[in-house]
This record gives sequence, C-alpha cells and structure tokens, in this order.
Amino acid sequence: MQQSKVVAYASRQLKQHEWNYPTHDLELAVVVFALKTWRHYLYREKFEVYSDHKSLKYIFTQKDLNSRQRRWMETLEDYDFALHYHPRKANVVVNALSRKSYG
Repeated sequence: MQQSKVVAYASRQLKQHEWNYPTHDLELAVVVFALKTWRHYLYREKFEVYSDHKSLKYIFTQKDLNSRQRRWMETLEDYDFALHYHPRKANVVVNALSRKSYG
C-alpha cells in the first residue's frame, strides 16, 4: 500500500509438495513469496507486513523451527520489516477480492 491505497496484489497456485504444509508454514511461505516478488522495492527499506494469521507474528520468538522455517527465516533476515496481526474481518479489500461471485 502507498498512501493508504493498494497498489499491487500477487498470487500463485500451490505447488504439489506445498499441499501437505501446515497452515502456519503456508502463511510464512506467502510472506517469503511476497518479499521475493517485490525485493527490488523492499530491499534496504523499512516496511510493515500485515497478516491475518495470528501465530505468524510469534515466528521470530519460537525456539524450535523446522528446516523449512529456518531457511525462510534466513530470507526474512535480509529485510527490515515489522510483522503485524490484522484480523480477517478488518481486511475488507482483500476479502472482497478473494470471494468469487457466481451468477
């Protein structure tokens, strides 16, 4: 977002092996995907990331991470950002775009 307006969205289909990931790993994968997608804008910049997955904000204080999470944490360390929890009900713009209308 810039000046409180959404300027870009990104999405992709899950890869075959990602179907078996637990939810918190999928949420972390989304953050890593977004950072890699816009790395040329975000590198050496201070920014904020909002997620509707509450446990994701505790990833930086967890002691026991699996190998996949440790690898992703190395990627996250390259960026200067704050991760915030944003309840799904408050995320009106994304919810409207993610709902398909049939009719």
